[in-house]
Amino acid sequence: MRDQIHAVRQRLRIAGEHVLAAAVDHDAALRWPSDLVAAEARIDARIQATCRAGTELPMVRLHDRFGLTSTEQRLLWMLIAHELCPIARHMLRGLATEQVSDPTTDALRRAVYARDLGAHVWRQLGDSGALRRHALIERTDTSAEAPEHRQTWKVSRRVLALAHGDLGIDPDLAELANLPTGTCSTDLEVSEGVREAVESAFDRASMVLLQGRVGSGRRSLLCAVARERGLAVLQIDARMIANEREAAHRQLLRIARECRLLDLVPLITHLEAMSPIGDAPDRIDLVERVLTGLVLATSSRPISRRWKRAPIAIELEPLLGSQRAMLWARALPAAETGDAEILATMYPLGPAFIHAAGRVAVERCGEENMTPDHVQAGLRAVLDDRLAGLATRLTITQTWDDLVLPDDQTTAITELLSRIRERQRVYEDWGFARKVGKGLGVSALFSGPPGTGKTMAAGLVARALRVELYQVDLSKVVSKWIGETEKNLATLFDAAEAGHAVLLFDEADALFGKRTEVRSSNDRHANQEVNFLLQRLESFAGICILTTNHVTAIDEAFRRRLSVHVKFPMPEADERERLWAAMIPDAAPRDGDLKLETLAAKYAMSGGYIRNAVLRAAFLAADEEGALDAARLARAAQLEYEALGKIVASKQ
Repeated sequence: MRDQIHAVRQRLRIAGEHVLAAAVDHDAALRWPSDLVAAEARIDARIQATCRAGTELPMVRLHDRFGLTSTEQRLLWMLIAHELCPIARHMLRGLATEQVSDPTTDALRRAVYARDLGAHVWRQLGDSGALRRHALIERTDTSAEAPEHRQTWKVSRRVLALAHGDLGIDPDLAELANLPTGTCSTDLEVSEGVREAVESAFDRASMVLLQGRVGSGRRSLLCAVARERGLAVLQIDARMIANEREAAHRQLLRIARECRLLDLVPLITHLEAMSPIGDAPDRIDLVERVLTGLVLATSSRPISRRWKRAPIAIELEPLLGSQRAMLWARALPAAETGDAEILATMYPLGPAFIHAAGRVAVERCGEENMTPDHVQAGLRAVLDDRLAGLATRLTITQTWDDLVLPDDQTTAITELLSRIRERQRVYEDWGFARKVGKGLGVSALFSGPPGTGKTMAAGLVARALRVELYQVDLSKVVSKWIGETEKNLATLFDAAEAGHAVLLFDEADALFGKRTEVRSSNDRHANQEVNFLLQRLESFAGICILTTNHVTAIDEAFRRRLSVHVKFPMPEADERERLWAAMIPDAAPRDGDLKLETLAAKYAMSGGYIRNAVLRAAFLAADEEGALDAARLARAAQLEYEALGKIVASKQ
């Protein structure tokens, strides 16, 4: 028995030792309360001596940071003893007067009353008490209507970890909070006066909100200014905060507890994710209520709401070409000045993307000379990471020779390329950005029957611009959960905008369809998604291409916001002949006249079906150890035409 008691004492001493540590010294029954009072005084004296010697005990830190009263400390230690010590647990059960599954609360009540503290315990165990207000204790009963004397509590896991000396970030916050990795450079490229405004806001406001595009350096600037002032930050991703208010409140309580315990300033990124989207509730008021002191935040757009404590909101403007060139020069030390200027023009990325892409490019380069392929690899790695799970990078192997279109459509695509290539000159140098205001991105709609080359054209546009094309996976973007679709779309647009990638929405009518009369909750949610897309597309500064076979299904408001609408018609006979010829590689074996003119006249098919027919003929020829000839091509065309449900045209 003595050995068991000694082991228990050692565990409690690791936690700091308190009331029940002295109680388990005795084989005899607990003598209440005189022995405990004396033991508590001895242990308090020992703790004070340890602190005077320069050693900070974890539980003393808890007391100092949260301003716990002696009653709250005693309650907390009894709950810790209940968790760690079987003997203490047995003693507490002995104090309980009611047969309940967890008698801790009743035991606490009796123990505290025994110390003549009266009703103070209930006030300090109540909502306004530090133990509950800072999530140091947690409810264990599941009944929301349970009366006060029936409520049961336990010490939080974070406090137990702290009692054992763990000063790391709470593991329960791992998915939504972290300490920023690396260093936050003080040498940042920002618009004139922005840094001074941020520094001033630190001294004047309880909340500093930095607005701007994703990857524009908002977080880095806030971290840099905080570090200059000797402040450490806890970075919280608002997109990971629960939509349900009670769950969000619990998460924010833990965050507030962690910041107070470890002397951290909360930095909430993507704060706009906590504003109302569709039927998702506004949770920013919880931030205002739970997080006290200085709060830092970033947002990709202005947040319109009634603030309880209005932040100082500072806009971080997009960088000019010369500023991007300086960032590229820093990210790629081996690059020459001229190379950095070319990269700034070709890839108008945000600072975070430039830094990340440059780091990957330098790693890939190693001891070799830097080439455009290394830079391209860096861009791909960053974008693949940002868009993972929502969009897939497409690699187009065809050339412009494979795209057969009438002159009007070719001219429209040329205009689209010009709009993208000359944006900096027209908007920045010529000053049209101030006149247009918003909608500085380029959104194009490619409409037409299946197989007319819409997706291929999108890939060729991306290749001509030397940027990546990402096809949106609608099955991953659209969610049944309220607000999740909008969050996914916001992530897509933000990453594409900052990374200068082309977003491709194939079969866009599934997402950009017409709004309908609200007859059910499903109609309301669908309309809300369309409304969100309309707003986001109007503020989008990147490149977006939509394709559809049913242009009439696209909401009229989207069509008004399009920069270019290219209609891909069914090819005429002469165009079909060119398509037949373009689909047959030079390396494919041929036998005699293929009579492509006859095939083009007889079978009215789009390029996609002509491609399928040529592949059928090629596999037939390979299986028969032969070559492509007129008979095999005609047979394949006939099969493809019948698969379309069409009757072969009469001989001409």
